[in-house]
Amino acid sequence: MELAALAVRLTEEASSEPLDVGRVLATFVEGVRRLVGVHGVGVHYAQPGDASVRTEGTGTELRALTADAAAWKEGPGHEARTAGRSLVELDVTVRPARVRWPRWVPRARALGLTRVTALPLSDGGATVGALILFGGPERSMDGAALNRARALGGVATDMLSLVREVQRSRALVAQLEHALISRIVIEQAKGMLSVRREVTVDDAFGLLRNYARSHRRKIAEIAADITEGRADLHAL
Repeated sequence: MELAALAVRLTEEASSEPLDVGRVLATFVEGVRRLVGVHGVGVHYAQPGDASVRTEGTGTELRALTADAAAWKEGPGHEARTAGRSLVELDVTVRPARVRWPRWVPRARALGLTRVTALPLSDGGATVGALILFGGPERSMDGAALNRARALGGVATDMLSLVREVQRSRALVAQLEHALISRIVIEQAKGMLSVRREVTVDDAFGLLRNYARSHRRKIAEIAADITEGRADLHAL
């Protein structure tokens, strides 16, 4: 029931206004921490085609550690995201871990962390992030908890994919609206120029185009100047 409740909550966050990837990530890590029963949780997420990595963590210290790890390009989260492989119950108190992540391990140890699990997050076959589960010395994470974490990771990437698709759709709508408005303004300017200069509409457009080229400006900008009374029509 708790797993389903978190899935619903993530869906609500992914579809609420304003669209905010950070809010989805914050809800995700806190839900994983509660349901999996680990010391803390972090996440790295990079939208396909975007070089920037979004991070989140439970609590101020883990949030800072997760963000720094992404900036350093070091640590289990970075490795799981870039290599696309899981790191399960890795002991960070031993020397190989310190050699592997020289900046990350001292920070993690200072926070009392002794074990870490990092699971890649996949979207459509591509690795887009990593879920990091931080453990202390009290107990190890069992198989059931690991399966819950993987299931929650799948839900989260689905929700983040939804956010991305909605953002793309809105950007496309905005572009189409801008193109339509520009076309309307150009048609209005052609009509005004045609009447004022006593030429055909096609010739009016030719004047617009030639003026825009010679002044290295966009036709839509010149058209807006005409319709808003800022242009000398005879100068065209």
